[in-house]
Amino acid sequence: MLFSFDMKYIAVLLVAGGIYFFLARQAPVGPAAKAVAMAPAQAPGTDFLKRPLDRTQEVLGQARQRADDPAFK
Repeated sequence: MLFSFDMKYIAVLLVAGGIYFFLARQAPVGPAAKAVAMAPAQAPGTDFLKRPLDRTQEVLGQARQRADDPAFK
């Protein structure tokens, strides 16, 4: 036996990893880079901890407005 039972799985994983890395190197990066560059920038002065809190306050304000609207009562 050239390979043991466990070595077959390792060989399959190595071949699959090699194919993946070969194809990943051939993938075009230009369109993805343009899409990322065109993404809207975050508002200045907000950090990653404050943004979710701001969004929560915004949604709660919208819910309060809907609760006060007679069409929803």
